[in-house]
Amino acid sequence: MGNNLNKSFIFRNFYKELEDNYGSAMAKEMWNNAESEFVKLQDAEPSADKATVSYVFPAVALYRSIEHFYPEEALTVTRAFGTKMGLMLKGIFRTLTALPGIPTLMWRKMDRIAAKMSDGYEIENLLVTEDKCFMDVVSCPLYDKALELGTPNAIQMICCMDKEYMNGFRGVDYKRTKSVAEGDDCCDYRLKKSF
Repeated sequence: MGNNLNKSFIFRNFYKELEDNYGSAMAKEMWNNAESEFVKLQDAEPSADKATVSYVFPAVALYRSIEHFYPEEALTVTRAFGTKMGLMLKGIFRTLTALPGIPTLMWRKMDRIAAKMSDGYEIENLLVTEDKCFMDVVSCPLYDKALELGTPNAIQMICCMDKEYMNGFRGVDYKRTKSVAEGDDCCDYRLKKSF
């Protein structure tokens, strides 16, 4: 398949995380193992949707690779990477939303943004007004797929990214205190206008 971890904007940086944690030689071995796992996942489900191929399969492959070589370290290493990547994305979103008028435009179109954010997710308690957007995600397709694949903890890496990068949007005060992937009953998104 043409899709591999090196081509992923998000996950290609994980190699550096492996080097920092395990040294160059072991990082290479772990990366190759993860690439192999990624290909197996894709081959087993050639018609998998884009979110599964772009996020779930890479997260599961990387998690499984660490677990293979260093049992009990996968969750800590993947969550740490998720936080670092989330902080990098936060900076990108902070820069993009610094453009004049972008925060105002975002809030003007928040109903459409909320619909896009919740597409494919089971949502309860959705509330969108001119100055707030609240939703409880009670079922996450990313988590559900990782659970189906037997590696549900892999998705916590993505939750850690989300928790950081969502704070990069100017004009938005973001809070999330719970996560389905971390065993909670929902992901409680609370966005409030902050200008």
